Amino acid sequence: MTAQNLNVQFQNQTQLNAEDVYISIQVPPGTASSVNVTLSDGTPVSFSDPKDIMSVPVSLKTIGSKGLTVTTLSSGIFYVSYGAALQSKTAAPSFIGSGGTDYDTPFQPFELTRTGNPGDQGDMTAINYFTAPMGIESYTGGTSGTKLQHVQYTKDTATIAAQLKALTNSDPASVITSGSSIVRIIGPSSFAPSDTNPFPSLIDYVQSVAATGQTTKIVNNNAFNVPAAGGPGSTNYNFTLNLVATTAADGSIQMSGDITTTVTPYGGASSTGQTFQNCTVAISAADLDNYNYTLYGQVPSESVTFSGGWTALETYMQSIGLGSQGAYGVTQRLAVGEISSGLLMGFLNSSYVPEGHTTALKDMESCQWWELAPVKAFADIQPDHAYYNTYANVLYGASGNEVYSIPYSDRLGSGPLVNAVQYNGADVDTWVVTLGPPVSTL
Repeated sequence: MTAQNLNVQFQNQTQLNAEDVYISIQVPPGTASSVNVTLSDGTPVSFSDPKDIMSVPVSLKTIGSKGLTVTTLSSGIFYVSYGAALQSKTAAPSFIGSGGTDYDTPFQPFELTRTGNPGDQGDMTAINYFTAPMGIESYTGGTSGTKLQHVQYTKDTATIAAQLKALTNSDPASVITSGSSIVRIIGPSSFAPSDTNPFPSLIDYVQSVAATGQTTKIVNNNAFNVPAAGGPGSTNYNFTLNLVATTAADGSIQMSGDITTTVTPYGGASSTGQTFQNCTVAISAADLDNYNYTLYGQVPSESVTFSGGWTALETYMQSIGLGSQGAYGVTQRLAVGEISSGLLMGFLNSSYVPEGHTTALKDMESCQWWELAPVKAFADIQPDHAYYNTYANVLYGASGNEVYSIPYSDRLGSGPLVNAVQYNGADVDTWVVTLGPPVSTL
């Protein structure tokens, strides 16, 4: 029987007193009234207004050793703030720029969805910035029962901070300070095209690939049910990218090929559906700021165009009832995410031959990168040049890929995800979140 709730306990190793460490929960707009998270005595974690997206902060002292009871929480982001409670109510706390609410307060998030669905999960994330290390352990039968999963940083705050600061020579656009204290260290995916990104452009990497003439096989898939809930009477549509990526001397990237469809009615046999030919994705390097924003952020931008068979694919998806699920946009982001993940993690043009294989990474289909065991990426596979996201490389090395350092960290190996309802058939009833010292304590 699935556990009715999740007990989230906190271990305070921040070097701060429990009354000076706070928990705030961010939820999607309009969902505050559906949240069911309580203290051990049944007092709810509350929102000042149902329209708010940020809960009223609660200190670790108030939470106590018994932790929080999470019964219903969808797409929740737990902000741990150090030294002060967050003041944000209608927006997430500000981490970049200056002058925004909570900008000068150190905070670090972790994520959790717990609705009772066996696939509910959570994770530690530092894609946008690093403030403090954490760890998450999951249990069945409480903390005296069986440990199921454990993700954590294996390097301390001082080591991680020193490595991250060195990447930009402590550029103030990345190393945010308040007085004499560091507040957080910003990563390259946080910078918009209008910002000055202190991290190196990825164009040198792409141009180095172009100089060799190496092409890259982009192969991956996404599946959707119609209707979305699935079950009897539904149909599953699986869309597979079969693209070849080429690079040009100016740093531009083009992916071209087919998108195939496999159709599977509920309880029935699969059959081959339509094939959409000559699907092309072009990433222009004409505007370097938009270019880096696309590749570091792993999102389509003004630098990206979709042409050829993409139009027919969109029409088809709408005709079978997938328009409302955003399947077309998801598939576009899959293509951009696949090539950008390859660049950010160093797979493109890597001559590294993984253990148990005879083929170099550069000659594999991209989907094979995500199946490597043991996991290898970043500096491990690009020893001669820093051809990868250098910020993500530090976090990868500091956690063994157990924290999100790029949006698609979960593609690689077991990744950062921690189950919140069931894990390998066992009920998950307890999380223990260990909180390390923030950079402000250095």
